[in-house]
Amino acid sequence: MNSAIFLWTGLNRMAKPLPLSDFRAFRIVLERDDFADAPEPEPPPSDVVDKDTWSGIVTLPDDVSIRTSNHCGRLLCAMDRCWDAWIDSIGSRRDPLHDAILDAADEFQAATFNSLHGYYRQAFGCLRNALEVMAIATYCQVMSRRKLFWQRDAGKAKIQFGEACDGLVNAPRLNELRATLKRELNDSVFDPMIRNVDRGGWARRLYSDLSEYEHSRPKFRNVAMWQSNGPIFSPQAFKVATARFLETSALCFLMVKLGRPKFILPAKAMEIWTSTTIRPSKIAVLAYKNLY
Repeated sequence: MNSAIFLWTGLNRMAKPLPLSDFRAFRIVLERDDFADAPEPEPPPSDVVDKDTWSGIVTLPDDVSIRTSNHCGRLLCAMDRCWDAWIDSIGSRRDPLHDAILDAADEFQAATFNSLHGYYRQAFGCLRNALEVMAIATYCQVMSRRKLFWQRDAGKAKIQFGEACDGLVNAPRLNELRATLKRELNDSVFDPMIRNVDRGGWARRLYSDLSEYEHSRPKFRNVAMWQSNGPIFSPQAFKVATARFLETSALCFLMVKLGRPKFILPAKAMEIWTSTTIRPSKIAVLAYKNLY
């Protein structure tokens, strides 16, 4: 299907349902008591979509999800476990990181869902959002600017990703980590970019790379990854999306530790640093050893 324009009319008679022996053949609908707060009774269906419209919307993504889960089950499991670790990391204390982790967890879950269904560019956008909100919250927490974070939350102030990184560059809490990364790798986490000379620290490089997808720049569009229209399953694109997922999670979990020195990393997140399929970067490993 790749390297060609793939046409789907929504009425393609060659499409077929999965056999009922495959657990993925069934859709699951939650009961009202499955929700934490659902006091009102569920109203009966009032405007059910027609079959052709439904097929036109879901058939291609469904096809990609089956192909992805046929061949990438362990990577999907790693992403899902990582999302679960984010939920376990929220905590009960209401600080900037509490709210940021809630937002980031949603973005990581959406990134997994989009990757599963072949919407790779959109998955990268979710990762960029997670990285941005975590950097901003870490900056406000580490630099004791919590009031600014709540003002931002209320729509009364703006904090840019670059501003957050600028504020963290020389934060005293990062002194040991900064010295270790400089000595061992000649690298950093938050150092600024120098145009045409240096792409900056790990956080800035990753954010810049994810932004290429977010803005649909040449070679970073869905159609470039599919080599077609789509969605279409691309093993290479899925692997790149998973690698970025794990790298973004690694950096964000390290930022949680910076903001919460007593934070204990959930065991479900350890696959970020132990995966043999997608090995973590040197800076991720060294930063983890230094902080945890």
